[in-house]
Amino acid sequence: MLAITMALLGGASAVALLSIHSAASLLAKSGDEEQRLAGVQVAVVGTQSNSTGAYVWLYDYGWSSAAIQAAYLNGGSAQWATSCNGDWTHSLCVVTLPPLAKGEVTIMVGGDSIVASV
Repeated sequence: MLAITMALLGGASAVALLSIHSAASLLAKSGDEEQRLAGVQVAVVGTQSNSTGAYVWLYDYGWSSAAIQAAYLNGGSAQWATSCNGDWTHSLCVVTLPPLAKGEVTIMVGGDSIVASV
């Protein structure tokens, strides 16, 4: 009798584990799809301005990467350089502006704008 009970419980456990694994897999795929639909997701993680330059650090935590198209300082165009070249998904990059720049920086990324203060 004990062997039959153990066999039944073991079978039920295996079915339950397979069901949980399937549900977890379905949730993971659903989450991945939502991330892909969201596309480019860039956030400012830090800023600094000193005698060597003004810096805006960006992190792309999305599924697709986009180039930096422009950077504006206090509403006007500014000289800038970036390390955000190629595919920089899931990585950190920096936008560099002239030394001692102060104010509001607007960075154009993939059709969106990101605003930071330096």
